[in-house]
Amino acid sequence: MKAIALTAYGQDPAVLKAVELPTPQIGPNEVLVEVHAAGFNPFDCKIRKGYLQRFYPLQLPHVIGNDFAGIVADAGPGVFHVRVGDRVYGLQSILRPGVYAEYTAIEASLVRRMPSNLSFVEAASLPMVYQTAWMGLAGFAQVRTGQLVLVHAATGGVGSAAVQLARAMGGRVAATSRSDGVDFVRALGADITIDYEAQDFTALLRNVDVVFDPIGGQVNLDSYRVVRRGGVILVVLREDKLEMENRSRLEREYGVATSVIAFENLPEVLDFLRPLFENGTLKPVVSRVLPLAQAMEAHRLSDAGHARGKTVLRVRE
Repeated sequence: MKAIALTAYGQDPAVLKAVELPTPQIGPNEVLVEVHAAGFNPFDCKIRKGYLQRFYPLQLPHVIGNDFAGIVADAGPGVFHVRVGDRVYGLQSILRPGVYAEYTAIEASLVRRMPSNLSFVEAASLPMVYQTAWMGLAGFAQVRTGQLVLVHAATGGVGSAAVQLARAMGGRVAATSRSDGVDFVRALGADITIDYEAQDFTALLRNVDVVFDPIGGQVNLDSYRVVRRGGVILVVLREDKLEMENRSRLEREYGVATSVIAFENLPEVLDFLRPLFENGTLKPVVSRVLPLAQAMEAHRLSDAGHARGKTVLRVRE
């Protein structure tokens, strides 16, 4: 099978190489998925650069990528909830060979049937960003109807998921973006849009219940100034030195709790979200589709910043 493998850690996406590998073998309670689309995440860049080695030690070369959508090509003993031929999606475990490939072998418990109205490209854009947003907004913050949720970097993959999910949970959403993203986040359902190039969110907001922060740094520190006492700041794992050094002090000073959202595979969240995609409450946000062979370009574009929605790698036509 064709695949893209990480051959060494490095800042330059050229450490990703096109390779030919044997089709994976499966065992009990596993399925072989014919991958049709692989979702790209900025998380992939962190893996490539070696920033997460202490969490996820990989034996290189290693096929990376976690979000996928495709068709069950084979199922091992003990698999009953999906069958050969089913259209499925999910999130591959990090330490296993990933989904920048024509096939992936995965624990069956991590695989779910796709929403019936979505394409492979759309479905592959969902698992990581929606599981991350769900873990923060529903798991840690437990957003309730009427609460004000501030989402930073709202045009990005996880930010756009957080805007939609917070709205679906009954929250009011304030969203920050560049000026060219204001209309985009308003269309996602944001009640308040803030152009961070021209506006200071700390001057516009007060008594925020929940902040969803994929940025870190000074943006994180400033966010404490707008959160009510007893509120929550959700930090998408960044290992950000400035944020970590100031977290305990700011929590005490402002009476705010901070929860760090790290990678965790929550396939049951996909079961909950499936009808919300099928009835149109939630919508995939795919901004760019590239062939698998251009995975390196997806990494370069992400490194340049200012993403809008998700980039997806098309593995099969």
